[in-house]
Amino acid sequence: MQEKDLTAQSLLFQWDFFERTISNYSIIIRMFQHMETEKGLLSRMPRVFVEETLFDSCQLVLRGGGTQGFFALDHKLREIDWEDLERQKGKVFSPAVIADAFGYGTLYVYPLKRSIHVFGYLILGKRQPVSLDTNITRDLELLCEIMNRFILLNMRIDELKAAEDAKVRTLDSRLATTKTLLESIIDQFPHAMFLLDKSGTICFANINAKDRFMDGRDPIGEKLEDVLPGVEKGLLGKDFVLQGELHHRRGDAYSLYNLESYPIKDGQGKTAFKSIILKDVADERAVEEENTYKDRMESIGKLAGGVAHDFNNVLTGILGYASLVKRIAPQEGQLARYAEVIENSAKRAASLTEHLLNFSRRQRAKTVDMVDINNLLGDVLFLVRESFRTITVEKEFEESLPPVSGDAGELQHVFLNLCVNAKDAMAEGGTLTIKTQRASTGEKGYVAVKIRDTGPGIDEAVKAKVFEPYFTTKTGGTKLGMGLYLVQKTVKAHGGFVEMESEKDKGTTFTLYFPVAKAKSGIVRESPPAPEPDLLKGTVLVVDDEEVVRELLKGLLSSEGFEVLHAAHGAEAVELFKGKARPIDLVILDMIMPGMKGEEVLKKLRRMSKSLKVIISSGFMTEEQRDKLSEYGVDGFLDKPYGDTDAVRTVRSVMTRSKEA
Repeated sequence: MQEKDLTAQSLLFQWDFFERTISNYSIIIRMFQHMETEKGLLSRMPRVFVEETLFDSCQLVLRGGGTQGFFALDHKLREIDWEDLERQKGKVFSPAVIADAFGYGTLYVYPLKRSIHVFGYLILGKRQPVSLDTNITRDLELLCEIMNRFILLNMRIDELKAAEDAKVRTLDSRLATTKTLLESIIDQFPHAMFLLDKSGTICFANINAKDRFMDGRDPIGEKLEDVLPGVEKGLLGKDFVLQGELHHRRGDAYSLYNLESYPIKDGQGKTAFKSIILKDVADERAVEEENTYKDRMESIGKLAGGVAHDFNNVLTGILGYASLVKRIAPQEGQLARYAEVIENSAKRAASLTEHLLNFSRRQRAKTVDMVDINNLLGDVLFLVRESFRTITVEKEFEESLPPVSGDAGELQHVFLNLCVNAKDAMAEGGTLTIKTQRASTGEKGYVAVKIRDTGPGIDEAVKAKVFEPYFTTKTGGTKLGMGLYLVQKTVKAHGGFVEMESEKDKGTTFTLYFPVAKAKSGIVRESPPAPEPDLLKGTVLVVDDEEVVRELLKGLLSSEGFEVLHAAHGAEAVELFKGKARPIDLVILDMIMPGMKGEEVLKKLRRMSKSLKVIISSGFMTEEQRDKLSEYGVDGFLDKPYGDTDAVRTVRSVMTRSKEA
């Protein structure tokens, strides 16, 4: 529920921001429409402010000149005399919010200034009291400041009209003045902006537009489609607000923009110009793509863990019974050889599930910890070998490498990404080599990982761009060009850096440097001494939802002198323990079962007996889970799949400690 609430709040916030931005743009554009005369601007803009804001009335009043424009939704709302305002509140020099005055619940008063002199007021009124938050007051102040500048500009135009010849006061002169104002205001916008005429010719471009698309040159007079390839020509013929995305490429550089188009209408209501605003969202989209990739990898990790757990249950039966067959079959007989082949095949399958489980644990952990690079790469390369049969995979690992500090799941992403890129570069086959070694720069120590392929290499023109977002040399439309960008970003986040060496037709080598982690003192866990091979007596309860596992343990432990009970699920185990005729000395408990989970069963058994010995048997468990279960007094762990000697050794070890205690 919390995540859904946060998502809803985020959407509401974004929608509110979008609505306010559209309203602000609309007010500014309509200022342009009414700016040709001071009288028209002052008389018409109050209606615009009421239509586009939350207020019920708007008044433009000049000191000494009275009200120049007033509009109200309710005829009962009256104009405010500027002299009454100043008698009650004094001359207002900065924007002010006034409560309960002149028949209004809330007033917003903005002083119109020329230099430091107040020449009038823009007054917005609300019949009912309202609370104006920071976003609203900031928007109002910006809009009123722009209105102030429009009025000053018109005053200046009137002064010029009185001094200049009538020919200077032609439409061309007014349009030139409009252009100057547009440049001075819109050049401050953080996004690229174009102004187009009816034919799609660029009439104006702000500094951002010139820098992003024209290398600083002025594009006035050029067609929009020549400057922005990919923009539909039909866009210019639509007289309403449009939004979309623009993938833009200049040379080998890719960018992604949110495009917004607004019509600018003349006095007859016909579209005279088009405003095009382009917001660079490449960085935002890169973060979205990164999070999507991480979520996808986490899902794959969960799936791999679930499959490996079920597979381990099957392998436990195969490996265990193969071990039993080897016990009873003549040592040199054919049956023993068959059993050994089955056992070896099961061990190879167990190795595969171990790598899958390691991969899954790292994807789900999402914690910063000490990472053994050799172990992590060993799991990655095992999966790479099994998946990429058309290439040769070689490794050269330096032994006893120091650990690095980081998120093991993110580092897996990095290495898998580079291995997949290397495989794609060797479409006709080749050799992928991964090498680890110590390295240093000055006094700082690093663990270096070299990933080398024998593909066609990368030419000089592409080298400088491989780490840029949305840059790709792959075709087909499924590659977004984010892989190496995310690799470099992750390595930098871990305090390291990336080097690349490549020559045409000689392959490519990526070298990743990770700083050595500071040593941590830890507790060394000593392995318990091997128990004496004497037979122990006792009652063992096996709790597992897999019948083959229950029967295997029953046969193994019965032959060792134990009495064995078994339960197929947690509820049955609890009932057996409650109704026991004789004490149960040891419980071998599976953790992942339908119904009551292993952890819940453990808690219930502990409440009934503090001295009960417990061995946890599971095919899928992280170190964090082991540490948590140890708090409930777990005496040992028996990881699936296991053979007969593993099971007997673990049980005898736990029971021996019980006997000595």
